[in-house]
Amino acid sequence: MNFLITSEELLKEISKIEESSPSRLNAFNRVIKYCREVLENYRKNIRNFKFNSSSDEIKFFKEEKQIPLSQLIYYTSLRTIELESTSSVKYKRKYLSRKIKKINKFFQRNRKFQLYIDLEQTSMDKFYFTRKFQNEVAHYDTSLYWDPEFNTSHDILLAYLRAYKRLLPFLQRQMELLDHPQIEYINKHDLHWTASKVDLIELIYALHFSGAINNGSANIIDIVSLFEVIFKQKLGNCYKKLSEIKGRKGRITKFLDEITWNFEQKMNHENEL
Repeated sequence: MNFLITSEELLKEISKIEESSPSRLNAFNRVIKYCREVLENYRKNIRNFKFNSSSDEIKFFKEEKQIPLSQLIYYTSLRTIELESTSSVKYKRKYLSRKIKKINKFFQRNRKFQLYIDLEQTSMDKFYFTRKFQNEVAHYDTSLYWDPEFNTSHDILLAYLRAYKRLLPFLQRQMELLDHPQIEYINKHDLHWTASKVDLIELIYALHFSGAINNGSANIIDIVSLFEVIFKQKLGNCYKKLSEIKGRKGRITKFLDEITWNFEQKMNHENEL
């Protein structure tokens, strides 16, 4: 099936979108649009495609379709959180608590299926991941995604499971930041970023592009948020600042060149002693 894209290709495109978007909300909207386009292409092709075996059909709905679908659900959830966010700490804590409880209830309600997936069992795959068995569709919101020719009884449930496994730690981190002052959350330090914000963004993107964090799979938004917490700085529109860096005349990586030069000078000086 030459219309399929790999997880690496999808993540690469998502990274490009995030890096070129002027805001978080804009990035979320563009990623959602992209994932929908991928899934729509899949849907059109699958309608005219005949699988060679049930194993091939299972692989598509259990693995290949999950790549864009779980990302769609994840980023749709992030967009909802962004749209419903508020400056009120009290409201935000209640909101995050409700979201966390909702996800925990989802895991509890579907614990048998989650165990089936986590243990990498396959005995029920033909019932869960082929279109022949659609009598008992799992309980979830199918209003945006359901198509009897493009869904099995449990493929969307699996995508929610994977998306929520990513979303829950994100929500818990947000709650921790509210429950504990940032200075306590990072074990109290008196370290301050004294270079410019653009310099910090240059360093953050260099770490992201190098794949040094989570082997390159980390979300740039999460990385920026972490540095904001560590140095107690609001970096603002990091996408716009990245555009400014790209538009520099001469050497683009001014800050990275400077710290590399300083590091080499220090090492050379110590070698001479």
